[in-house]
Amino acid sequence: MAYIEIKQRKDGQVCYVVRWRANGSRTGKRESEIFDDRKAAERFRDLVKGHGEQWPPGWIRGQGFVADLCGPEEMFEPFAMKQIELLTGVQGDTRAKYRRLVEQNMSPWFKSYSVRDGEGGITREMVQRWVNDLAAGRPAPHDPKDRRPRTKYKPKTIANQHGLLHAILQAAVDAEPPLRSTNPCDFTRLPRLDGEQVEEEMVFLEREEFAWVHRCLAEDARDLAEALAETGARWGEVTALQPRDLCRRNGLPAIRIQRAWKRDEDGRPYLGAPKTKKSRRTIVITSRLERMLRRRAKGKAPDDLLFTGPEGGRWDAGTFRRLRWVPAIERAAQEFGLTKRPRIHDLRHSHASWLIAAKVPLPAIQARLGHESITTTVDRYGHLLDALDGEVLAAVEWAMDPAAPLPGFLLHSGLADAMKGMPQLPHQSPGAMPNGWTGAADVTWPGPVHGIGPVFVVTLAGREVPFADRDLAQQVVDQWNDDHAEEMDALRACGWPEDKVTLRGATGPEERERWTGGGPVWRRMPSRQLVHSATVAYRADGTLAHEPLPVTSRWTWEFEQETFTLSAAEHRTALRPDGTMETHIRGINKAAVREVFDRVCGGTAKACAQRSHSIVERTHS
Repeated sequence: MAYIEIKQRKDGQVCYVVRWRANGSRTGKRESEIFDDRKAAERFRDLVKGHGEQWPPGWIRGQGFVADLCGPEEMFEPFAMKQIELLTGVQGDTRAKYRRLVEQNMSPWFKSYSVRDGEGGITREMVQRWVNDLAAGRPAPHDPKDRRPRTKYKPKTIANQHGLLHAILQAAVDAEPPLRSTNPCDFTRLPRLDGEQVEEEMVFLEREEFAWVHRCLAEDARDLAEALAETGARWGEVTALQPRDLCRRNGLPAIRIQRAWKRDEDGRPYLGAPKTKKSRRTIVITSRLERMLRRRAKGKAPDDLLFTGPEGGRWDAGTFRRLRWVPAIERAAQEFGLTKRPRIHDLRHSHASWLIAAKVPLPAIQARLGHESITTTVDRYGHLLDALDGEVLAAVEWAMDPAAPLPGFLLHSGLADAMKGMPQLPHQSPGAMPNGWTGAADVTWPGPVHGIGPVFVVTLAGREVPFADRDLAQQVVDQWNDDHAEEMDALRACGWPEDKVTLRGATGPEERERWTGGGPVWRRMPSRQLVHSATVAYRADGTLAHEPLPVTSRWTWEFEQETFTLSAAEHRTALRPDGTMETHIRGINKAAVREVFDRVCGGTAKACAQRSHSIVERTHS
C-alpha cells in the first residue's frame, strides 16, 4: 500500500515522499514521488491507491498532471471535439455519433493525456492497450465505479473506432505548427476481421426464404418489404420514395432514388440527399412492382410518401423492426423452419446475391446498389462469386480455344447473336463436324422445354441441371457424388476447406415452380460415359510446344455437351493466335484414343512444318 515517508533535506527543509510498489505486489518495482506540501502528498497517495498502486493517468513524474502543464486545447477531449466540429461533408447525425464515441469510448482512456509528443502525451502503447481493452470489454481508467460492465466489441467496430482516433491524432500531426511528429495509431495491429467469428454479419436469404418471411409479415408491411427486396435499395431510400419518383428508363418501368431519410445532430429525421453521389440513381423495376407502387401513389400528392406507418407518417426503422419484422421472422421459424435471423438491411444483401446467382455483371450490381466504388461491391459480395467457377472456366476455355462451343450461359445471354458477322479463326480440320470434332458420332440432344413445372434442379460442380422427375434428379446427384468421391477426399487431404470441396460435388434436388434457365429439362436419365482424352500442341516449326500430357479419364454426362461423346475416338485441331496448333483427342475406347493420338500427332507436326516452310517462302518472295 502507498504510504508517506517524511525526510529532511541537507538544507534542513522537510519533504514528503510517497512510496509504493507497482501493482501492490511485494516483488513489484519500487516507485516514489516527492512533495514539499503534506496535503499534496496525501492527495497523490490516495490517487495511487485508487489506481491500483500505479501512477495516476496523466501524471508526469516530478512535474504533476499534464493537464496543469499544457494548454487545455491540447488535451485529448477538447482537441478531439474541435476536430469533429471542423469536419466537412458529414451529416449531422454522423457528427453527433463521433462525439458520442469520443465521450464514451476514447476519453475514459485518454482524457488525462495531451495530443502533444513527449511526456504526458498519447503513445503507441496506450493505443494498443485501448484496442485490447475494447476487444476484451475491460473497464477504462476513468470509468466511474458504478458504470455498467463494458461489452466486448467486434473487430469491425474496433476498426471503425480506431479509424476515428487515427483521424483525430493525425490532425495533431498536420497542425501548423505540428503538435507531434508521428501518429501513435500508425501500425496498430487490429483484431482480424475473420478471427473468432462464428459467422458473417451479412445474412443472405434464398428466394423461398424471403417468400416465407413475406407471407408472415403483417398486411401493412408486405409492400414495403417487397420493394426493399426487389430494388436492393436502402431503408432510408425506399421509405423516402414519393409518387414523383416513378418513371421509365429505356421504355422500362423504374424509380428514381433522389432523396433519403437522415438525422440531424439532435436525432430528428429529415429528408436529404442520398448517402453518396452514386446513390442518386435510377433503378429499373418489374411491371409487378410498378403496379403496386402506382396503386399506392393513387390519390396522393407528388411529394407525399408512398410508404407510411400505422399513424400515417414515415415508417421508423426501429418501430418496423420491433412490431413487424421480428414477429414475422419468429413466425417463419415456427411455420416454415426458417433458421436464419436476417436484419431488414439483409434484404439488400439478399438482392445482391440473387443478381450474382443470375450472373449479372458486378458493374451493373454496383450501379443498382449505388456503391461509390466497384471495390465496395467486390469486398462485400466477392465471396459469392465462387458459385460461378464453372462459368468462368467455360468462358476461359471458349476464349482460348476457337473450336470450343459457346458456353451455355453466354449462349442464352444474347452474346451469340452479337457475335454474328465477327471474323472467326480458321479450323484446321477440313470436313470436321459442326461441333469441330472429326469422327464424332451422332448425339441426339433433347430439345428445350419451357413453362413446365414443377422442376427439380440439381447443382453439379456449379452447373444447374433441371429434371422433370425428382427420382431422376436424386439418382444423378447420388451417382455424381459417387464418381467424384475420391477426388473430393483428395482435396480434403490437401487441406481444402469443406465449402470449396462441396462445390465439386452435387447438391439438390431443389424444387422450383418452373425452369427459366438455358438448356433442356430432362425427362429421362441422361447417358453417362467414361471418356478418355489427351492433348498435344506443336509450334509453327513442327516442334512440340510442351510435353504431351498422359491420357486422362473421367465420367462424363450427356448434359455436359462440351465434353460428352459416344465415339470410340474423335479429334479436333485448332490454330492458336500465337501460331501453335493444338490437337484434342477423346473417346470412350482408350486404345482407340491412343491410336488416334499417335496418328494425328504425326500429321499435326507435319502440317505445322509445311505451314512454317510456306510462310518462309512467302516472306522471301
